[in-house]
Amino acid sequence: MFSSPALGTQHAARATLRLLVDRITELEAGRGLLLLVTGPAGSGKSSLVREVVRSLPGWAGIRASALSWQAGNEGELLGHILDRGGHSGSLTELVDRAGASTAIVVDDAHWADNTSLQALVEATRRLKHGRVAVIMTVSDKEDAPRPMSVSRLQAMADESVTIAPFDVEDVRALALSTVGAHLSPLAAAELRDITGGRPGRIREVLQAAPADHWRLSNPRIPIPRPWRASLRRRSEGIDVDAVLNAVAILPGTGSGQADLIRHLADDESNEMLDAAFAAGLLEFIPNAEAPVVGFTHPTDRAVVRSMLGPGEATRLHHRAAAYHRAHHDVGSALIHEALGTSGTDDEISGQLAERGEQLAAGGQWRAAAEAFDLAARVASDPRIAQDNHLSSIEALIATSDIPRARLHAGSLSRALQDAKVDSMRGYLALHEGRRSEAVSLIDRAWRTLQQQDSMDPVMRARVASRKVFINLNDWQPEQVVHWADIADEWAPEGSPTRLEAQYIAMIGRAAITGTIPPDTPLPEETPILAQRRKMAAGWIHLAHDDPVAARQYLEFSSGAEGSERISLWMEGWLARAMFLLGEYREGERVVEQGLARAERFGIKFLEPLLLWTGGQIAAFRGDRELARSYVNRLTFSHDAFVIQRIPSAMCRLQIAAIEGDMSTAQRAGETLTQIGRETDISQPGYWPWEDVWAQQLLQAGRVEEADEVTTRAEEKAEGSGIASLHAKLGVPRAGILLARGDIEGGIRRFDESVELIETLPLPSYQSRILYQYGRVLRRLGRRRHADEIFARAGEVFAAMGATEFVERCNRERRAGGLGTRTTGAGGLTPQEEEIAKLVAEGATNREVARELFLSSKTVEYHLTRVYRKLGVRTRNELPRVLGEL
Repeated sequence: MFSSPALGTQHAARATLRLLVDRITELEAGRGLLLLVTGPAGSGKSSLVREVVRSLPGWAGIRASALSWQAGNEGELLGHILDRGGHSGSLTELVDRAGASTAIVVDDAHWADNTSLQALVEATRRLKHGRVAVIMTVSDKEDAPRPMSVSRLQAMADESVTIAPFDVEDVRALALSTVGAHLSPLAAAELRDITGGRPGRIREVLQAAPADHWRLSNPRIPIPRPWRASLRRRSEGIDVDAVLNAVAILPGTGSGQADLIRHLADDESNEMLDAAFAAGLLEFIPNAEAPVVGFTHPTDRAVVRSMLGPGEATRLHHRAAAYHRAHHDVGSALIHEALGTSGTDDEISGQLAERGEQLAAGGQWRAAAEAFDLAARVASDPRIAQDNHLSSIEALIATSDIPRARLHAGSLSRALQDAKVDSMRGYLALHEGRRSEAVSLIDRAWRTLQQQDSMDPVMRARVASRKVFINLNDWQPEQVVHWADIADEWAPEGSPTRLEAQYIAMIGRAAITGTIPPDTPLPEETPILAQRRKMAAGWIHLAHDDPVAARQYLEFSSGAEGSERISLWMEGWLARAMFLLGEYREGERVVEQGLARAERFGIKFLEPLLLWTGGQIAAFRGDRELARSYVNRLTFSHDAFVIQRIPSAMCRLQIAAIEGDMSTAQRAGETLTQIGRETDISQPGYWPWEDVWAQQLLQAGRVEEADEVTTRAEEKAEGSGIASLHAKLGVPRAGILLARGDIEGGIRRFDESVELIETLPLPSYQSRILYQYGRVLRRLGRRRHADEIFARAGEVFAAMGATEFVERCNRERRAGGLGTRTTGAGGLTPQEEEIAKLVAEGATNREVARELFLSSKTVEYHLTRVYRKLGVRTRNELPRVLGEL
């Protein structure tokens, strides 16, 4: 089963839409698929499913809704589906016909009767001839018990998608399209919080006030009248106000233990709480420790809070604080004491700041951010308030909530310039890929500490650790190690800062020495820090021809918050490992999962790493539109980090080489050459691009330059023990020998490369080397040997799902006259047929010549024969005539 990442951002929705469409359209005859789309009401489930069905050309669509009042009528939903399909027999008879492709959408499937659900599941499992996709939408919360639980439906489904709430940027985009207002980030954050990020609810709030209201710098968030009316209607005649007020003042998501709520509402008999549950106003929410009580509808919390007077809210917070202190929960007591403070309280502020430090040290950064934020609110000294505010932003960055961190950082005065402010802003700029700003601010923070002769070891270690990340992103391995040593010098023994810097330094040391360092956990390692170590180890093993071990390292998850940036690194290299292993479908899913994560958390600088692999997979699979889409999203700015520029240029080079786009390939190769002049990126195994660039130089007739590139790479690879480098560099080396007339030497070098690469678990490299070898053999007239090599390459490409290159191998075999078909339609020879097809697709004579290793004159000669045989006069007539053959 594949479970997609939760959908929140618009890109994530588009990505999952495409993945689901691909999954459905790839179904073979006699196969079915059961998909489940879950999420709260108003989250966009129906819109996503509509787009999926619209994107299935040639598929028959049937849509039905399961109704709550029909849940007990066995077979009712099935009958409705058959009626919609215009069929009087069984569901299997409707969908299991030769050539039939059917998409059945069931909205609110949690109300489906057992008989209908059984028939739908069986239809996806018992096919012989047709194809069927059953797509069910399910709300994850309902007012009353349901015959089908979400967990039960998920167990039945082949794939599951969860619609997550909108983030702040999504809310702002929706506001712009709905009321034409550029909503401030603070207003958008508040709007997201009271609506739970559900697009349907957000629209209701936006439409509750005139458009001009939303153009104010700090608009008050109105409560829609229907929300108030709905709560009034559902609570009419029952005395539950005290219980609802108690739940409404709870911090965070507004949920808490039943004992606390009974205490705040003076409901020791449980009468009010039971009445609120019976009316569907409150519900139990699953929790890691014990179920907690919360509002069934998040809008009710916003309504109750809007009607709760400040005096009553303060009284309830004070009672909640006393309750928590009596139960020895100091952290929760402090939060309520701060929330119940109308002015300032330095004692509470100090205690909250101390609490924040403890939480941050334990990796609980989100809770730490909330503690620091409250400490800032109740501090009387502006300097202490600012310091706590900065600590809150630091914790948000640590938990990878970059959008919210940016939101809070934007409220700071730009005139503020000290080491802590500069360090925070630089670290934020690093995550968003703004190199110059990140380098300048973090450098200035370090200079400030030196000029002030600051002996604050924590601050020095923090800035030094950020210099580690800066230099990793600029690919300066020596500096990575240097600054990790400085962080180690200043950080307290066993501190997370020290351990993280040392684990990242593993990459620098491995790149410098060309070896794989021992994977030894340091003392005081936590699961979050173990994730850093495994990321580094995975990347290093990937560079050393071991994608199997790399995948094992990179699939590790800490299971804790605050690891999104490292998770993105791991997804970038995990996708690369899957690409090298030929697991294209799995690699593509990791790419899209990572891109969704990057967009959701605002971590921009790692996107090119994912796009590089995604673009290559799409190109090998023949999805040119997707490959171009990935390329268009790549980083081109010279202000980007080297870690962004390298994969961006490599992706453009490799895809242009696949598409035969010489001019783009030349520009990308020159870009990589220029990066290499500025920064040493030639450490063996880490950024393998020289073999592709040398081949492009050979195709352009620049033999001496190809020789220089290949020789430098060979010298660097010598003694590295990375066999794939020797195998891949053998391709341009063989081409150079051939260009200089050493035919047998070139053939021997190709044979060596093939023999070497076949000893490694790297089918992506193996297939590419075989394909290039086959093309050279056919050009040399060694047709039988070429046919054998193309057959082997085609088998590897087919196993990986590289359909574009399976067809290219078949085309090369046909052109050689020894493939599976040696006579073409219309009396064309295999070579004439291949030329005709390429010309019909829009290729020029020169492009055809380059593709088939022919001269332009030879192409022109064969094309003349094609025209005569097919009875056409111009190349514009070829597509029609070939289509009729």
